[in-house]
Amino acid sequence: MRRLPLLLVLLGILATGCTHRTSEGWEKQVLIRAQLPPERNALTYWRPHFAQLFPEDPAVVETLNRLSSPLESPAPADTTALNPWLALLAPAWSDLSLREGDSLQLPPITGPETPFPDHQPLRQLALVRLGLLKITWSEGRSADAVTLAIENLRLARAFLNAQEGLIPLIQATGVWQLALDGVYWIARQETLSREDAGRLQSELSADETLASQALIRALRGEFTFFTRLVLARLPETQDVNLLLSSISSLGIAEPEAPRPGELRLATPTKNPLDRDATLQLAASDITDWTHVLATQRHPRGFYALHTQKRLQAHAAEIGAFLSYAIEDIPPTTERIKAADTILARVKNPVGKLFLVITTSQWEAFSAHVYRREAQRSALTGLLAWRQLGQPADWHALIAGRVLSAAPADPFSSGSLQLDLDPLHPRIWSVGLNGLDDGGAGSGENTGYPLDLAWPAK
Repeated sequence: MRRLPLLLVLLGILATGCTHRTSEGWEKQVLIRAQLPPERNALTYWRPHFAQLFPEDPAVVETLNRLSSPLESPAPADTTALNPWLALLAPAWSDLSLREGDSLQLPPITGPETPFPDHQPLRQLALVRLGLLKITWSEGRSADAVTLAIENLRLARAFLNAQEGLIPLIQATGVWQLALDGVYWIARQETLSREDAGRLQSELSADETLASQALIRALRGEFTFFTRLVLARLPETQDVNLLLSSISSLGIAEPEAPRPGELRLATPTKNPLDRDATLQLAASDITDWTHVLATQRHPRGFYALHTQKRLQAHAAEIGAFLSYAIEDIPPTTERIKAADTILARVKNPVGKLFLVITTSQWEAFSAHVYRREAQRSALTGLLAWRQLGQPADWHALIAGRVLSAAPADPFSSGSLQLDLDPLHPRIWSVGLNGLDDGGAGSGENTGYPLDLAWPAK
């Protein structure tokens, strides 16, 4: 019989609990999907070109990866390595841009085992375009390079608007990161014109709500394409042994009953899995997250105060049953008896177990996405400096009509920080800890820096 430790390894479970306020019914959490006609889905005409985006030459692969850094500029050797391969791609470029009226629509998700065939090619498209824009700029075609940067921003926007769950969200934010890094690289080039800086800033301004809406869509997609689908695939039975076996494979494999002579849980007299009640609990959690995410700020600490408390209450309520389900040790008569007592006494014990072990750590995903939003916000400031002709504080930029408002810091309740030092001007976010640590950093912002910093030079 399959038990639950396999599932814990598979999902890398990050969850434990939450309190909640009154919320709408779970039926309203369904992520509505309007199927696009093929002629309006860019993937229809992009897919034939995807294989060409993956070079076989290791030198080209290495060059593209190196140029993905926002601080790395192409050297003559890079141009020599990339140009012949890019020339082979040239006929495809007109077909690899979004046309007016087009959108991206990824294949529908049918459960946690759904493959994602388009996600890596879309990232590769952004990576190749980033390398191309740097080569194009180095050849003196700055306006064309800016157009390529804008195309990457539009690709990222379309991808984020198309994703329907957490794994697609991570893939789409990777494309957004590449797009933003291309803009950051251009923003640091001394020959950037005020006109081109304005083009880029205008494009970035269109994405002011992109992070929050992508997160809301991802959480609703996770409810629709994971929670609902897995619960629907669990067998209609009161045999808890079969339910645990099915949960361990996320409802993908046929459940296995205990072998003859193996200790097993007793079948309770009442249904141990109330699907509607479980869905309502999950939907209430997600609804509260959508409310807090709509503020367009990272909800630091909300998981601990909200989701974690509720899941901890569930875990405490089903204690002996939870221990039996997740601990990979042989069952004993005493452990079976303790778990059976919980199953007889607690309402919906299997549903609460399901939520405890499958609810993701939403705050970690929020932080991941809002890091990109912090960069988008900072870039509007850097590009405003370029339009004004010099670094200046937010009030001066607003007075000069190159900004309508101070760029918000999604990791605080205020605006981004800045330093107008003529030698080292920079903009920074207080980052994950919410504390201003001075904005040190090169602009790479990899790992977990104290602040997220974007030097102008």
